[in-house]
Formats: sequence, C-alpha cells, structure tokens
Amino acid sequence: MESYEETQRQIVEYLTKICAAPPQLDDSLAVIGIDSVAMAEMTFEFEKRFGIRVDDEILDVETVDQLVRYVHDRQLVRK
Repeated sequence: MESYEETQRQIVEYLTKICAAPPQLDDSLAVIGIDSVAMAEMTFEFEKRFGIRVDDEILDVETVDQLVRYVHDRQLVRK
C-alpha cells in the first residue's frame, strides 16, 4: 500500500499529464477538465495502478483532495 503522500503525488502527477498543469488539492475536478470520459479513463488507470476497485462513490468526488482520499481509503480496504 502506498502512503497517503505517495498516493497524492501519483494522482497529482497523473492529473498534470492530462490537464497540462499541476492541479491544486482544492481544485474542482470539473474545473480542471475532468469530464465523464476522463473520469472513466482515470478510473481504469487507478484500478490498475493502485490495485483498487472503484465503486459508485467515485461519483461523489468533487476535488483533487477528495480523489486522493478516495483512492487512499480504497487501498486501506484492500489490505
């Protein structure tokens, strides 16, 4: 399992590649350009990269920080 900081680093790095600029933790996913297609691609990537199972609760995630917490919490459940 990744540490919270490592999970955060990897997610920010991933979002930087698809958004062309490093997001801030309080940035809205919608504002940085994460639409339904990008969310689907991101879901697949995070399941593979972090070894987690993404569920419908991902639809409640609105900010980068919430996304990091979501992924990190799923890693804890996996253990």
